[in-house]
Amino acid sequence: MSFYQVLQQQLGHLTLPLLICSLITLALLLEKLMVLILESLRQQTVDAAAPVFAGKQQPKIVAKGLNFLSIHRQQAKNYREELAEIWLVSQRQKLSSGIRLLQVIALLTPLLGLLGTVLGLIQVFESLADHRGPIEPALLADGLGLAMYTTAVGLVIALPALAGAHGFQIWIDKIIHRTEHSMNTMNLLIDGIELGAVDD
Repeated sequence: MSFYQVLQQQLGHLTLPLLICSLITLALLLEKLMVLILESLRQQTVDAAAPVFAGKQQPKIVAKGLNFLSIHRQQAKNYREELAEIWLVSQRQKLSSGIRLLQVIALLTPLLGLLGTVLGLIQVFESLADHRGPIEPALLADGLGLAMYTTAVGLVIALPALAGAHGFQIWIDKIIHRTEHSMNTMNLLIDGIELGAVDD
């Protein structure tokens, strides 16, 4: 008996949807984890034209942001700010790809589990309706088993999907905030405003 057939005995008609959701969740969690670890660890040198930051090693996304501002340093401050904002939004969208799907799976799989519970209870009542004589536990076992297993599997898939979606979003927010802070600092330096003067 294959692994899929064993699952089908436990989960009934919802085996395929739950299996697909679990595989998508696993793939997204691994992919997002790898992307964010690499994004946090990789370093890049800031271009020589960037004030103060020139030649320094920074996390790759920070260095890219500073280099982007350095290219547009001749523009007026308000244009640089708009360009920086557009660039940061595009970086956030790249890093956040897949998170919405994780959130959808986190909402969908408990509902699939609930559907399995309802189908299991329907199966129990059908068994009872067709049966004559004393009711034995074996009559209820299959339907109640289906009800419990699908609910449990739905929650087992939903919990890591939900935790991953929120955890990754917090991580991405930290990366973008750090990049935005560095770009704002450099924007002031381009205009000759020292950070110490801003703090005063």
